[in-house]
Amino acid sequence: MVNPGSSARFRRVGVIIPARNEAARIGPVLAGIARQVDDVPVISMVVDDGSSDGTDDVARAHGARVITHVINLGKGAAMKTGCAAGLAAACDVLVVMDADGQHRPSDLPAMVGPILSGQADLVLSRRRFTGQMPATARLGNWGLTRLFTIMFGASYADTQCGLRAFTSEAYKHVDWLATGYAVETEMLVRAARAKLRTVEVDIETIYHDAYKGTTMLDGFRILGQMIRLRMSRS
Repeated sequence: MVNPGSSARFRRVGVIIPARNEAARIGPVLAGIARQVDDVPVISMVVDDGSSDGTDDVARAHGARVITHVINLGKGAAMKTGCAAGLAAACDVLVVMDADGQHRPSDLPAMVGPILSGQADLVLSRRRFTGQMPATARLGNWGLTRLFTIMFGASYADTQCGLRAFTSEAYKHVDWLATGYAVETEMLVRAARAKLRTVEVDIETIYHDAYKGTTMLDGFRILGQMIRLRMSRS
């Protein structure tokens, strides 16, 4: 278990945003991120994962620090690059969020609040599996979340939502190998095994594009990763 902390010891919050071809949507996301949360400075760090539409230029125009992958390496790889950059920039609280507007910047204070107050090492967001979520995504998320509890004995309301916050110390425990969409599941397996203090925060369910994001094939890949992690302690 990671030692509790207090807001006095935190120096900087880094918001890590993996992005691929999100020039049309990333601007409002970055514009909505506050410069400070509870007097702790916030910096935005965009990992441009092989975009061809000028995502990097839009991100820089909105004041974000940009790290570029020349080719597309996958969401998990982009998140890993961003977290490494955040640690190098002396961020001791890291937040990962999507670039397409599915995660509201206004939820940032609620996400980092339990960490800054010393109540949590890891904060997860949870959506309602309602009609706002496409039917296939709703069924897939529900199934994977239930299977996670059965396989790993830990209960989280929404194992697939990507909006998460964690301390730099907690990152050492949840650091992942997955390069694709299985990253969210692997993080939670490692968090459960490390017995991290975890708080869940309700967020709005937002889908701009029913056909964007994880596919049925991605769901099977995530399930395969769950099976591998269940059979392994690494």
